[in-house]
Amino acid sequence: MPGWWWSTRRLHARAGRRPGRGFPVHTATPRLIPLRIPLATLLVCGAAGVVFAQPHLQALLIYDRAAIDEGEIWRLITGNLVHFSPSHFLYDVVALFVAGALMEIRGYRHFAILCLVSAAMIGATVYVGSPELSVFGGLSGIVMAAFTYACLEGLEETGAWRRLCWVALIFLVIKMSIEMALGSSFESLAEGESPSFVAVPSTHVAGAVTALILFASTRLAGFRKTRS
Repeated sequence: MPGWWWSTRRLHARAGRRPGRGFPVHTATPRLIPLRIPLATLLVCGAAGVVFAQPHLQALLIYDRAAIDEGEIWRLITGNLVHFSPSHFLYDVVALFVAGALMEIRGYRHFAILCLVSAAMIGATVYVGSPELSVFGGLSGIVMAAFTYACLEGLEETGAWRRLCWVALIFLVIKMSIEMALGSSFESLAEGESPSFVAVPSTHVAGAVTALILFASTRLAGFRKTRS
């Protein structure tokens, strides 16, 4: 029997062996990336859209200082959902969708809590710090809170994303400083001499401070849990 024929038979026999016998068979398992839908972000943006489309809801929910003085304290929180023009609505909702989706898709927790707490903080800031304002509305303070919190979370990561978060955080600080000095926001100034809304820069600071406090409190709670 020719040698080449015998060698060929042995080669075919080895190739036909089942996994686990003879040569090991390696199978590549694809890495599954979890799909995260930003439900809380969609809920808040959707609520703002419903309020904007329904004038009677705007009247019920808007920050109205006189109504708050009469006991309608929910307006301190719900006033953030009210917007005064289509451009005002688009500025805030698009920015909040980007910030919120970024947080939820990357797995950063506490977005819903951040929205609620920052809304209350913003309403209180306007009530105490701006008594001259009879009405107030807009999500821009919550937008600032969401972007600030996302950047703080990103500082705990590595690589290019961490560097980007550092740059973004510095930009946010500069932006708030300029707005406080000018007494207005870049979004309001972009509308020209007759803006449809007047920004309140202190609400942006209130949102950022809320994000910082929430971030620090969650890290402190985690530190205590690891020690115990």
